[in-house]
Amino acid sequence: MTTSEQPPGGLLNFRRSLPGLCRSDTLSRLTPDGRRDLKALKFSRIIDLRSRTERAADPPPFLGHPADLNLPLLPWRHRAFNEASAAARTNADHMTAMLDHAPNQIVTVLGAILDAPPGPVLIHCHAGKDRTGLIAALCSELAGQTRDQTAADYAASGPALIGFYRDQQARRTPEQWAQLAPFAATRADDIRRTLTHIDQHWGHLDSYLNAHGLPGSDLSALRDRLTRT
Repeated sequence: MTTSEQPPGGLLNFRRSLPGLCRSDTLSRLTPDGRRDLKALKFSRIIDLRSRTERAADPPPFLGHPADLNLPLLPWRHRAFNEASAAARTNADHMTAMLDHAPNQIVTVLGAILDAPPGPVLIHCHAGKDRTGLIAALCSELAGQTRDQTAADYAASGPALIGFYRDQQARRTPEQWAQLAPFAATRADDIRRTLTHIDQHWGHLDSYLNAHGLPGSDLSALRDRLTRT
């Protein structure tokens, strides 16, 4: 995030990951002043990665606005993904499950970033940590950032979400919290493991995206899009 750019009021986990891409937690937390400040950033597109069910329970503040686009990242009633998600023990496990079982959704989101009107793009989910973190990490790779830079951007969600997870713990029984607690931490190694999964299975992120419908010409244009405002 640039030093002159402060998070809009009410948001917990907002920052600029790349010149053309910002990331956030759910925008329903925006204060009235925060909404004004967010509008002042002139995002050409806001991509909500949450499911329709999540949006119904926690409506976005800009519902119906032309810039607001809902592209759920998690596949719906997908047995293989659900089994992999149930077996997950770390955030890296969850993100590699998305890579393996939601490539069409991933490519659709990246395509929506590329096709957005001129101006920066904002992506968000609920906490802005893992679904948003995966897309932000793939964009970081495409933009040529180092793995250390990508990991640092992912890990920055940890301090930002301390209060969020404290509230989550207070709302749950000890048994319920015991199930969630392993995923509350934001470890840089989780995003490194996720990107290494691409290396091991595809050799390079370009190969993964090419195989799932994003051609090289689009990748070149997306790189340019992400590295300029």
